[in-house]
Amino acid sequence: MTRVATLAQNRFSLFTALNTQQRLFDSQTQVGTGLKSQDFAGLGRDAGRLVSVKSEFARVDQFIENIETTDRRLEFMGFSLDRIEELGREFRISLLGAKNGDAANVIGLASLAQGLLDQVVDLLNVRDENRFLFSGGEIRSAPVDLNNGVYTPPVVPPFPAAADTNWYGGDNVIQRARVDEGFEINYGIRANEPSIEKVIRAFDAISEITFSTPTSAAEVTAIDDAVALLTEALDTPAVGEKTIGGLFAQSELQRAAIGDLKTKHENFSAFAEQSIAKIEQVDSAEAISILNAEQVTLEASFTAIARIQRLSLVNFL
Repeated sequence: MTRVATLAQNRFSLFTALNTQQRLFDSQTQVGTGLKSQDFAGLGRDAGRLVSVKSEFARVDQFIENIETTDRRLEFMGFSLDRIEELGREFRISLLGAKNGDAANVIGLASLAQGLLDQVVDLLNVRDENRFLFSGGEIRSAPVDLNNGVYTPPVVPPFPAAADTNWYGGDNVIQRARVDEGFEINYGIRANEPSIEKVIRAFDAISEITFSTPTSAAEVTAIDDAVALLTEALDTPAVGEKTIGGLFAQSELQRAAIGDLKTKHENFSAFAEQSIAKIEQVDSAEAISILNAEQVTLEASFTAIARIQRLSLVNFL
């Protein structure tokens, strides 16, 4: 029976035991979850710093995602441009060898041009998921459609001297991506670039010729014009224009620029993860040691309480 004289001692013992029990529960939770606290309140002064670091980490993580998406698109576009340049150079060699006698018919120059044109169209109509990459802002529209009902194939000869981009289904918008705090990068190539148009015009014009046997003077002139146009597109661009290789280099420079930013963001991300872990997570060995100590303390408290409650005058007689 608890006497008036021992009431305070009993209450203090129970209070101490309950506190120890709460600390034991907290230690068990820490060991089980690996976290110092289940809410911000339990982190004390570190709570504000944790919120700040997590917010910055989320922002940087979004920048990294934007960079990876942009880099993937630029990689696809770069592959297309590199392959178009190869096709243009290969076809120019074929053109140079097709001017004499019946060579154009022997090698099937018109059919060859059509096949290469189809490849170029496929390369320019490349998509990232459902997004056309060479269409500027019209990402749902194929950039090249030679059968759209608006574009009219040339009648050759003579070779078409003027550009005709009625096959283009995009617009002149330049794509942007936010890749850093307060910084957006312009990126991408549109299919209506002058050098790309010249490659398409050269292929398309030659594909429309029904070659004579032997090749006529007008047809040879058309071949020479196609060679000259491809040379402009591949090697000697007009003022203010870029070759196909120049467009490829532009996309690679953009990839390099965002690659440097990605490295910067990844370094910060690694630092932020370490900071978050340091604030949130417990030292497992230390937490287990504390848990064991609290268990011993609680057992001792309960033992002491039990002994106090058994005390009576008989124990002293």
